[in-house]
Amino acid sequence: MKATTGIEDVFAAYGDVAYHVQLMEYDLVTIWMLDSVTQGVSLTKRDLLRFQEDWGKRTFGQLLKALQKSDLISAEIKDFLEQLRVTRNRLMHGFFLDGATDLQTNDGRENVEAELQRMKALLEKGQQLFEDVLDTYLKDFGIDADTIRREVLEKHEDAEPPAGGDALARAPHL
Repeated sequence: MKATTGIEDVFAAYGDVAYHVQLMEYDLVTIWMLDSVTQGVSLTKRDLLRFQEDWGKRTFGQLLKALQKSDLISAEIKDFLEQLRVTRNRLMHGFFLDGATDLQTNDGRENVEAELQRMKALLEKGQQLFEDVLDTYLKDFGIDADTIRREVLEKHEDAEPPAGGDALARAPHL
């Protein structure tokens, strides 16, 4: 860690973790959207837009509920999904309230920042899981997401990366 960890460092780390939460949630809604196509629920663009609007309003727990009930998913994956849900909810609903005292000292801020890094590592694994599932769905539709990402990056190789890091790499399926 740095000699001094400021509140700005904690906020930056929090923003980085929240960024991964949003990408993970977006991928999960997209997976459900594609599933609605394969199941014959969404047959038109209008159906898809209505589905996206409805499912985009659901909580992370609601988005995970059907997965957690499925007999097709192992207990290990279900436990992982529950860890993601608990971590995401802690981050979004109580993180700063729970850590308010820690934010007052350098040691406390270092501990909070370290906790954020642990959360980020877990949430990045969740994001990767959902991206892998999404890529599988896209391949079922004849879309190779990796090729699209490479083409976008090649076309924009001189462009400055956007704030938020790897968002350009994810742009093809946003």
